[in-house]
Amino acid sequence: MRYEQFYLGGRFEACTGAAALPVCNPSTEAITAHVQSCSAQDLDRAIQCAADALPQWSRSTLDERRAALQKLAAALQQRSSDVVDSLAREMGCPVWLGEMMQLPMAMKGLEFARDALDQVVWQERVGNGLVERIPVGVIAAITPWNFPVHQIVAKVAAAIAAGCTVVLKPSELAPGAAWAFIQACHDAGLPPGVVNLVWGDANIGRQLVIHPQVDQISFTGSTAVGRAVSVDAANAFKRVTLELGGKSAAVLLPDADLDKAIPVALRMAVANSGQACVSQSRLIVPRESLGQIEERLTGLLGDWSIGDPLDPATRLGPVANQRQFIRINRLVEQALDQGARRVAGGTGRAAGFTKGWFCPVTILSDIDPDFTIAQEEVFGPVLAVMPYDSESQALTFANATRYGLSGAVWSSDQDRATRFAREMITGQVIINGAPQNLATPFGGRRDSGLGRENGRFGVEECLTYRSLHGA
Repeated sequence: MRYEQFYLGGRFEACTGAAALPVCNPSTEAITAHVQSCSAQDLDRAIQCAADALPQWSRSTLDERRAALQKLAAALQQRSSDVVDSLAREMGCPVWLGEMMQLPMAMKGLEFARDALDQVVWQERVGNGLVERIPVGVIAAITPWNFPVHQIVAKVAAAIAAGCTVVLKPSELAPGAAWAFIQACHDAGLPPGVVNLVWGDANIGRQLVIHPQVDQISFTGSTAVGRAVSVDAANAFKRVTLELGGKSAAVLLPDADLDKAIPVALRMAVANSGQACVSQSRLIVPRESLGQIEERLTGLLGDWSIGDPLDPATRLGPVANQRQFIRINRLVEQALDQGARRVAGGTGRAAGFTKGWFCPVTILSDIDPDFTIAQEEVFGPVLAVMPYDSESQALTFANATRYGLSGAVWSSDQDRATRFAREMITGQVIINGAPQNLATPFGGRRDSGLGRENGRFGVEECLTYRSLHGA
């Protein structure tokens, strides 16, 4: 498979960049595709198409935007099997997770962007002034490999609803979902230039960020790269939305219902092989319950079978690439050297595998807050268990990282759990395993980023104000 075309102005054209970037199947370690990079000239042309389309699309009616999103949703649904298959082959996401989470999250994102059209306050009177919410302009959307279609939709659907135009640069490591998405845009007959796609590595991403015709950047990825994006954007006073790393904590208060909490805590730590910015990779537990909790966790490991992600029976596939595999092993080794106690798993490949980037589910206990594994995002199926001696200490542990993206708290007393949640320094908290609500604002504090995505909050990120005095 070769991804050799980019998308601009409603048409596909051949990329003219020199680099052919390899795509590796993480289950077999075989190179199965190449992504042809765009050249600087390709990028300029795609951005120009977005800029040319902006005046007309920014004046589109809400009904026109609603219809565009509806057609895009129908077209993407038609390509759902392509999305799920590519997620399994290119990043190791099991088909059950692609069908039950990755694709449904994207479809919900499109639905909530449509709903936002009726929720945003598009204009209001303030004395003799008419205050209007207007599109910010051309948006550069740079998306990751771990939840590729969901992250693309979170950015692109919001921009469409806001009346902005977009140049999308998806991850070159897992291009299949992005290719299915842009084909869906074409199938839906979106106005030419409203959504454009370019291929490339970090160099193309930076050229996109600093391009003078780009008005705003929406980036999801590592904190280190997000910081560089922010600096580049600041030099031109461009707005940024940054959804970055996380080191989320699940806190079990002493009265938590362990029968309910432990299975969810394990799932939130290891699903998608732990490759989620919201993974609850720290489990903060009462010291008096530590042994019982460890026993319960190990008793559930059989539910998380590791295998071929294309097999419907597989619960966990490999991590996405060799770089991740090496990094996960290094962090586990470092934790053991620092004094962590291995409860399950460990380093190397999971049992029974001689190739592929299959990591065992690893549970480490007796983790102190200053251990590297308690501070750094692992992005692998590794759970760090941290015992505490008082509720105040549990809160200190929960807040003792540079991140603040997500978290969870469990208690039999809902009010107690809510009070604790309000003290956690993080963008969202899941109380007693409540369902995720993709209509609420999503984003972080501290090194987890700036701005918010999802629903009307994501649309509002793509808008700016205009005041008309005397209108």
